Amino acid sequence: MKLHLTGSWELMSFEVESPEKEKRPWGTNTRGLLMYSETGHVSVAINKEIISTGRTEKDLLDSILFYAGTYSLEGNVVRHQVTLASSPSRVGKEMIRFASLDNNFLTITTPQESYGTATIVWRKLG
Repeated sequence: MKLHLTGSWELMSFEVESPEKEKRPWGTNTRGLLMYSETGHVSVAINKEIISTGRTEKDLLDSILFYAGTYSLEGNVVRHQVTLASSPSRVGKEMIRFASLDNNFLTITTPQESYGTATIVWRKLG
């Protein structure tokens, strides 16, 4: 079955699993929007509540995850080519994601990274 990613998606959950297999949410009151266009563009914006009482610039930046660029889809593998990002180290990188679709819910999983893996569930809007 071919995945149809085009459209807007609302964040339902964002969970991180450490290399030690401990699971935790990526923050409190996490919200986000993912958009895949027919022209092959992708944009993802996620933010979470700032917990620190100091509310420093670092706290603010750590509460935002944003990137945009283009994407391609091969089976269940989505390749994001990043052209803009909240983290400058992501610009110019290819970010591989594994996708599965169940009715109006899209689950995106990252490959194993130094922090572990992330599983993000999105609900189709509209």
